[in-house]
Amino acid sequence: MAKPPARDGRRWGAACVAVAVVGALVGWWLWPVRGATAGGMPTARIQHEAAAASVGGSPPADAAARAASRQEPPATPSQDPDDLAAYFRPGDPEPTGAQVIDALHQAGVRTGLGAFNPPGTSPPLAGLAVPADYELPTGYVRHHQVTDEGVPIEPVLMFAPGFVLRDARGRPIAMPENRIVPPELAPPGMPQRRIEIPRH
Repeated sequence: MAKPPARDGRRWGAACVAVAVVGALVGWWLWPVRGATAGGMPTARIQHEAAAASVGGSPPADAAARAASRQEPPATPSQDPDDLAAYFRPGDPEPTGAQVIDALHQAGVRTGLGAFNPPGTSPPLAGLAVPADYELPTGYVRHHQVTDEGVPIEPVLMFAPGFVLRDARGRPIAMPENRIVPPELAPPGMPQRRIEIPRH
């Protein structure tokens, strides 16, 4: 009959330890709130500076400087080499896409913007314009492009990948390597006009 009270004693002991641990954690968590104000200065120091301000007319200069430094964000750029802000300062002219991509390539970065070639590396393909309402026969496609500035260019006529054009006897006709359809190989009856590439 003596064993059940011993178990109850152990339970009470464990419960007291648990309550003490929880109390210590709550006290530790609340400790910074009691000793500081929202600005991060201890209450006693704020009261001292307030008393000095009422007697002398203004708080000490070093306190004003500390308050100002807390309010202004740091003027130094990020030290992260992957942050573009580390390379450009406020007031610098905005870098062009070519400058950013070139700088990334020089740094060995080939992902993100660095995965692209600089503008002007691959100029738009020039060729015959394809009217919007013209139905293309098998083997021809509309190739859509944009300028380096993102301006759409009207579709240019190209041979479909893997398509082989044949003459009347069934022999393959030599086609351009870039697959742009020359006027002499355009589908019969298609109006022929060269595309207009917008200038920047």
